[in-house]
Amino acid sequence: MSRLYGQVVATAAAPSLRAHLLCATVLLSAMLTACSRSSEQEPPAPPSPRETISRLITARQQRQYQVMRELIVPEHAQDVITTLAAVDDFLSANDQLCDLVRSEIGLGTADAIDQGQLAYHLDVFSRSVKILDESIAGHDAQVAFLVDERLPARHAQLRLLEGRWRYDPGAGEFAKLSQAFERMAYGLRQVLDGLRRGQLSAARFRENPEELIDEVRIRLLPGVKLLPQGPDAE
Repeated sequence: MSRLYGQVVATAAAPSLRAHLLCATVLLSAMLTACSRSSEQEPPAPPSPRETISRLITARQQRQYQVMRELIVPEHAQDVITTLAAVDDFLSANDQLCDLVRSEIGLGTADAIDQGQLAYHLDVFSRSVKILDESIAGHDAQVAFLVDERLPARHAQLRLLEGRWRYDPGAGEFAKLSQAFERMAYGLRQVLDGLRRGQLSAARFRENPEELIDEVRIRLLPGVKLLPQGPDAE
């Protein structure tokens, strides 16, 4: 009788145990699903203004123009990218000319005609930039930075668009710079091609380096006149 009673009790208890296990499984599954949904609904925070400028500088150094486009306000992105491409072309022409002069004429003359400094001061795209702090006011922000470790600090402007900070260089400045650097690159290539083809005499310039310096200055002048007047254009 007791054995039969035990079997009945065990049989009756089995469905109850299975029900508890089933409930626990359903509850655990619901918790995991909720956690998964919660993680999916919390994307990483967008870069801060300071981080945005840092990424922009890195993209510039690596010439990642498409990455840069996504970090600049749409209405000015093309002007900035066009200008920086012109600057890169200018620096390439300058490097080629200096290399040729260094090997064919002399080290001192190459140093004297090196025009790389003209591209060293371009707001946050300057050669040496140290980012300081940031300030935010609603949908606008400023990031303070130093160029060549020199005071006073300068400020990059940013705007919040669709939840992300974007660099805003302002209207006009980069478009003017593009024309200037394109014209200066053309002038340097005129000198470079003249030396390569023998139209300009390397032997004469070895004897009179000042003549080459004057030649470079004359070829650069039309582009230099297009540079904005100010501390960075000096």
